[in-house]
Amino acid sequence: MTRLRARGSDDTGMGLILIIGVSVLVFALAGAATAVAVNSISQSRERTTFEVSLATAEIGIDRALSDVQAAYSRFGVDYPIPGPISPAEPAPWCAGTQVHYPTAGNGAGGVFYDEPAPGPTAEQAERDWARAQIALLPTSCIQTDESGQYMVLKPVSVNPKYGRIYALSALPSFADPERTRLVKAEYIFMPYRPTHAILSGGDLEISSSTLVRPAAGVDPDTAGVHSNGVITGVGNPTVEGPVTSNGTPTWTSGNFLGGTVTQQPVVAIPYVSARQFYMTAEEKDPDAIADWYDLCAGGAVRPYSASGPCTSPVLTGTANTSQEIRGWSFNAGTNTWIATRNALPGTYYAHRANINVSNGNATFTKMTVIAEAQNPENCGTKVYGNITWDHYDMSAPAYQNMFMLADTDIVTHSNFSAGSEGPPAVSGMYVAGDQIDMATSSQGAVGAVLAADQCETPPSRGLITASVVKNPAVYFDPNAESPFSSVITVTLWLDYTGG
Repeated sequence: MTRLRARGSDDTGMGLILIIGVSVLVFALAGAATAVAVNSISQSRERTTFEVSLATAEIGIDRALSDVQAAYSRFGVDYPIPGPISPAEPAPWCAGTQVHYPTAGNGAGGVFYDEPAPGPTAEQAERDWARAQIALLPTSCIQTDESGQYMVLKPVSVNPKYGRIYALSALPSFADPERTRLVKAEYIFMPYRPTHAILSGGDLEISSSTLVRPAAGVDPDTAGVHSNGVITGVGNPTVEGPVTSNGTPTWTSGNFLGGTVTQQPVVAIPYVSARQFYMTAEEKDPDAIADWYDLCAGGAVRPYSASGPCTSPVLTGTANTSQEIRGWSFNAGTNTWIATRNALPGTYYAHRANINVSNGNATFTKMTVIAEAQNPENCGTKVYGNITWDHYDMSAPAYQNMFMLADTDIVTHSNFSAGSEGPPAVSGMYVAGDQIDMATSSQGAVGAVLAADQCETPPSRGLITASVVKNPAVYFDPNAESPFSSVITVTLWLDYTGG
């Protein structure tokens, strides 16, 4: 018995040792797992803050690009940040003294270079210069996003078509930065070329016997239609190119390419501005200026002026309801310029007024009409800037690649055609800042149709509230640059990681 007890006592000791050993192993494994978990959490947090800081800086870049685009599209000017009160934005979000690149040394005129070792590389020199300039900006330039804060530097561009933007982000804030991130974007303005036969920024109806096809020599697959809203319609229209919408497709036509509307991302649409068109008109088509006429307040007709619409001291004549100037009369009661069948060839710019037509039929050898709105930047108070057209055909545009441009709406009726499908094609654009209702005849319109849908402008301020293309033939010609706008294109996006 004694011997058995002694053996049992020995087993108890071994069990205790085994328990202690297993416990030590478990605790070691748990400690290692905890260390791995903590390290993973730290790495995950590091990756998250790294990505969020990049996203925050990109918000600043995108906002600045939008303002630069607006300033150039509307006024043909640069938009430095910081800057004084600008025509592009009455209350700039970063007010202060404009920043210029150095006039001498590394960075002069925006050109940075590698300095001899151990000096900085060109990239380091530019990064350090941008950071130093941002550090000098007033605290009022700090912008707060839900994920952090950012500041933007847009130096003055010698040529408003080119430039650079720098954005510095700080998480969670510049007052207590855990991480900062500097991003640079370089941009250039490129002439806008139409990408679709019909492009609408909002909902679009295509109905009845509408025909969309290419002009002579154009690939049929390019003659497409797109809406950034929803496409609807009745009847069985024909479109030889793709029919797409950003909204959920709900409609089909046996004469669509593929038989249906397919869903596609939003298509970028440049800002439509009659005033911007005016201010760059002489540069883009100087020959057209000789036959350009401003239709001004009170019925005055004046030649083009580089200073802006209706600023020329020269008076061509004064029109009213019974007195025509170059075949145009003026109805002061409705603030409308009326083209008669006697209208002479040329480009006609209605300043803060509407355009309409008189009775009869006519064919104009060269004609371009433009209608500027009053208060085009404010959808709530925007008025005029409409074009209503019927019966009067246009053989060719007087201003290159542009038949009609309206800050607000365009409505064309059935007895009207413009251009020739060729060969060679004679074409032009039909551009509305808001909506287009097109019902041209089977002879059709040659070029491209764009409804930007910038405002709703219901009657009586506008003509319509939704874009409709019903019955016309539209012959697409994508080969000519649009004269009305340029689109900002980012040529370089650089993340100064660790900077």
